Amino acid sequence: MNRMQPLSRPEILAVLKIARANSVRDHALLLLCFAHGMRASECGQLLLADISTKDWTIRIKRVKGSLETLQILSANSECLLDERRLLTEWLALRVNDSPYLFPSRNKRGSLSRVQVYRMFRAYCEQAGTADTKRGVHALKHSLGQRMADAGCDVKEMRLALGHKSLSSLSTILRCGQSKRIDPGRLH
Repeated sequence: MNRMQPLSRPEILAVLKIARANSVRDHALLLLCFAHGMRASECGQLLLADISTKDWTIRIKRVKGSLETLQILSANSECLLDERRLLTEWLALRVNDSPYLFPSRNKRGSLSRVQVYRMFRAYCEQAGTADTKRGVHALKHSLGQRMADAGCDVKEMRLALGHKSLSSLSTILRCGQSKRIDPGRLH
């Protein structure tokens, strides 16, 4: 079985660029998944009330026993990575009266984890991304790997990814084979 691998920065940008060309909603959803290390179900279940444009924060209700986190929505000079600009644009375009930030196109309900997975996989295929990187969870691994490569403290990584324990980071770091942070230091 092939182990899931994190996406490189150019791969992430390629996927986001294709998503952007197709849909502002899809671009915003995938950017938030990546920027906040969310699972597909967590992003699909985001409510409008979870976003504050007053203080530019996002409340993430994690699943699988992970922490609920409040994180900052970032501005970025790279248009594809500017969460604030993109969410402002998406909220102006959004006409559905659903309480969900990313409602399903066919109904008022939320996007299921399967819908998010299929969306991401389709964009990855268009971008030519390797099959081992085509799961939405690879975005969480990608954020963890980027943080590790930047020399972030493991406790900061734990909070950013919503993990309750440091030991749960070892899987993410093993997948990317980080040279800067030894997974053995996490225990």
